[in-house]
Amino acid sequence: MTNLPVTGKFSVTATYGQDGSYWKDKHKGIDFVADNRDVYATCDGTVRVIAYDESGWGRYVSIGDSNGNRHIFCHLEEGSVRVTVGQSVNRTTVIAKMGDTGNVTGLHLHFQLNDSNNSPIDPSSYLGIPNKVGVYYSESFIISEEQTMEKYNDEASISNWAKEAVKKVTEAGIMLGDENNNFNPRANLTRQEAAVIFERLLERWG
Repeated sequence: MTNLPVTGKFSVTATYGQDGSYWKDKHKGIDFVADNRDVYATCDGTVRVIAYDESGWGRYVSIGDSNGNRHIFCHLEEGSVRVTVGQSVNRTTVIAKMGDTGNVTGLHLHFQLNDSNNSPIDPSSYLGIPNKVGVYYSESFIISEEQTMEKYNDEASISNWAKEAVKKVTEAGIMLGDENNNFNPRANLTRQEAAVIFERLLERWG
């Protein structure tokens, strides 16, 4: 598992902060090209926005994480988005396919990381890759499950006998916390929440 939005062999074709005629005020993200065009969520979080920006990002998805950061995936192929607003995702979730929508010169993914003030920051350290144009392999940037796990704010309220089960279903992406990073262990389960859980089970083992 990685923090990357792509898997397999990939190229970084434009770096954060890069100057050029394509960008009015330097490049605010990192551009990826990969043979496998599936685009993965880069965090455990909640889909906040699915929209279209004709003059810039094209079809894009924005995911919020528990720290208030916004993970933004741009120039996605039209019709390829596989998530919905409000959906909980993790790093195994395919959100869409790389495309060439919006203001682009070719097929690629523009990934941008905005902080809690919605200001772009260098995503390279979070992704674990150099902020440098080049060819890479996702296998070189594997991180442990412990590194991807974000503890719930209300972890102390989860009974000891259930903590291991909560850990396993969270790691599997079957049951995730709310937008405030709470598991809510004693909350009632609604029919729509149950349907989402069953859907995730079917996607994983169906």
